Amino acid sequence: MLQELGFLAFTLPQVEIRMPTKTPRGQELTLEQQAANQALTQRRLRIEHVNSSVKRCRIVKDRIRLWKEGVRDVVMDICCALHNFRVRLTPWQPMI
Repeated sequence: MLQELGFLAFTLPQVEIRMPTKTPRGQELTLEQQAANQALTQRRLRIEHVNSSVKRCRIVKDRIRLWKEGVRDVVMDICCALHNFRVRLTPWQPMI
């Protein structure tokens, strides 16, 4: 799981959390740390693009006022399925 500084309190059991290395005060990161940070940034950016593509379905962005059990999950599943269908029609670069 990729994690940013805004979600430090969120943890899951048996899940490895990968965070970018912060630059120590008055020092610089090593080349390996910079490369690792860049790799994490590229993966995070790809994930953010997928999230924005799923949000093309307006029902995901707006407040859902459907309170019946499981309806919100079905809505998200349908929007993700539409995203996957769109990707298969116009393939992107492979996921990293």
